[in-house]
Amino acid sequence: MELAGNPILILLWGIIVGYVFSTVGAAGAILTFIGQVVVFKFDKAMIKHLIGTGMEEAKAKAAASSTLKVHNLMAVILSPLIAVPRYLKDRRVAIPLALCIAVGVVAGAIIGPMIPMTLDQYKFWFGVITFLIGVRLFYETTETYRKGRQKLVNISKKFEEKVKELKQSGKWDELAAEGFKVTSFSPSSLKFTFWGENFAINPIYAAVGGFFIAIIASMFGLGGGFMLVPYLSSVFVLPMFVVSGTSVVIVFVNSVVAIMGHLQKGAQPDLMFMGIMLVGIAIGSFIGPATSKYYKEKYLRLFLSAILLFYGLRFMGVWAALGLPI
Repeated sequence: MELAGNPILILLWGIIVGYVFSTVGAAGAILTFIGQVVVFKFDKAMIKHLIGTGMEEAKAKAAASSTLKVHNLMAVILSPLIAVPRYLKDRRVAIPLALCIAVGVVAGAIIGPMIPMTLDQYKFWFGVITFLIGVRLFYETTETYRKGRQKLVNISKKFEEKVKELKQSGKWDELAAEGFKVTSFSPSSLKFTFWGENFAINPIYAAVGGFFIAIIASMFGLGGGFMLVPYLSSVFVLPMFVVSGTSVVIVFVNSVVAIMGHLQKGAQPDLMFMGIMLVGIAIGSFIGPATSKYYKEKYLRLFLSAILLFYGLRFMGVWAALGLPI
């Protein structure tokens, strides 16, 4: 298949995806999808190509839908590959919790790709998810949200102060000393400490939540971080420094299993297209953390929220129904 789009534009879009994903921690797969469908019209190019090879239109659309999902997952799997070793080193991964959720995630990620969905249905429901994530990102910029997370803010401040201290002294190994520590673990209870705070969760609830999150995420070709992060931080009231590391591991597990499922359903990933985009994502992921200190993340979240709300309505057909050609 001929490359869909200018290589330089694909690279630039990848940089945007990587920058936003590494800074905000969400919407990587969604921005990849927007790039494929809106910017490069990859789905239409692939359908045309497959029909030209003699494939029936219905099968071509099904293959294009599965391919879009695999591309989304390929985009979000890069960050976990880079980040997991660092999180493990800093003891920011709740390994027992990650294993509990992974049990549910693997089962859900197997089921998700098996759920039938046409390309038009996929775009519509992807729009619904995009819109809801936009609403969530907007909510995360409000004072109500921030005040409700005071306990997590206190832990974050303690962590940041320690990081600053260790950066000056050069004793980075001490960073893990106050990290994740299990105090007790059984099928019905997991208790641990993190930076002087005590936490307790039910592993069964964690696995069940992971199961349903993985079904939805894998069905739409998403990593699932947008659901895992609020699930772990809001339902279990876990600190973000544990949530981020743990969710990244789970996203990796879900993405790998889901990719295998979509490949079995006929996905034909364009390795040239995604290869260029992944290079851009890697560049953007490097630039993001290095430059985010120069502005308030709140403003980037607001901007991203507006984009997701706009395209969520677009994929749902709202603008078209209103007679707006946008």
